[in-house]
Amino acid sequence: MIKKEEVILLYNFKDKTELEKLKALLEKLKIKFIVADEKAYQQKVGYLFGLKGFNENEDDGSIFDFKYELMMFHNFSRARLDSVLKKMREEEIKVPICKAIVTSFNRFWKLRRVCETMEKEHLSMSKEKN
Repeated sequence: MIKKEEVILLYNFKDKTELEKLKALLEKLKIKFIVADEKAYQQKVGYLFGLKGFNENEDDGSIFDFKYELMMFHNFSRARLDSVLKKMREEEIKVPICKAIVTSFNRFWKLRRVCETMEKEHLSMSKEKN
């Protein structure tokens, strides 16, 4: 069985020191990562991860204000995902509220839709706790 390459997409990380710590950890764990630029929300997830059959979308001039950081995982087992998040906590690297796994469905979504979905889930869970 061929092991597929694990890849993490990092989006909207404003704290550059925290981002550098995270990148160093991922390099140590031999995990490929992509730091998406601020306009990446216009692209489909499949394109951002370099999957076959996806092309770049043109800049549509829209503005997207997303308040959170997003980590999106591709080709991770549940155990490996948990292990990476545990390592982040051990190294005192802030774990983003918004985490997602690439699926056969959301690979066709624009990153903006993933972010909006994660934000709705976060807000919904926050209301439930109060």
